[in-house]
Amino acid sequence: MATAQELLDAGVDPKNIPTLTAELNKSEFGGLADTEFMVEAGRFGNTDPALQLGLNWWWDTKGERTQIFDTGEPFDTRPWSNRGSAFSRGTNKPKGFNTADNWAQKTGYKDGADWFYSMKAKGELRPEVVEKGFDEWEKDMLELGKEEALAMYIQGKNPLQPETWEHELSHIGQYILRRTGVKAGISQKEWKASGVGKSSIEEKQRVRDIMMSSPGDPAYENAHKWLQNNRRDIPYTPEEIREIAERVLIEDKYANRVLESQGGLAKSSGDLSQYEKEYMPDEGKDMPGFWDSMMKKLGLD
Repeated sequence: MATAQELLDAGVDPKNIPTLTAELNKSEFGGLADTEFMVEAGRFGNTDPALQLGLNWWWDTKGERTQIFDTGEPFDTRPWSNRGSAFSRGTNKPKGFNTADNWAQKTGYKDGADWFYSMKAKGELRPEVVEKGFDEWEKDMLELGKEEALAMYIQGKNPLQPETWEHELSHIGQYILRRTGVKAGISQKEWKASGVGKSSIEEKQRVRDIMMSSPGDPAYENAHKWLQNNRRDIPYTPEEIREIAERVLIEDKYANRVLESQGGLAKSSGDLSQYEKEYMPDEGKDMPGFWDSMMKKLGLD
């Protein structure tokens, strides 16, 4: 865990540290955020193409489109399952819709004001939040729809862990790929013909989480649970997971084209080999060399 002072001692230029860093290191967050991950992954880490696009966005925006979202509840309340949310530019929402309204709707309320005053009446907000009032609580909320945005929920389960940053920033990378791909020469016709759009953004990111991690890692285990339970206890089949994984590789190929068009370096992709050995029956596709041949086919070797 790196503090702001440790970053300065390491020679990091404070002008290049997103304003978010100060928020991450507030004492009331109890050291929940891993700024060391953000710095090292952004500059020196081994990232996949989608995550790298998201990290580039985070540095370019200096954290100004990222909110460490405090619901106003006690920090030791029962943890919400929501950990974080990534929002694309052009999200079709009412004018003035913001991260407070989005949170409220996710949790069954009409909007941010409905959430705030309902929770206040139930006595479930911290005293200092009640004292400051709704306007103060809402004033730093990000408007949604204009540009990409990221909200990280500090009352979430395992809040602000590195794996959550990786997952949500990869979503940002996926959004940027779709918005800027045409500038890298990726036509709609090519995109459609590739089949990459046949899997949802969330499906591809869950499988990418597995491909880029190892058994026992939070990202790996959370993604496995999602693939087992997301469809109301109808697990994704081995063949479906392999098909999604192939689309992840295609998405990575396109993301690398965007990175290179921006003057960056191409990043490597992961594979399903560990997951196949642990959870998927031997159907002849988990033999040594399968993923190498797939990456060669897609020009990712």
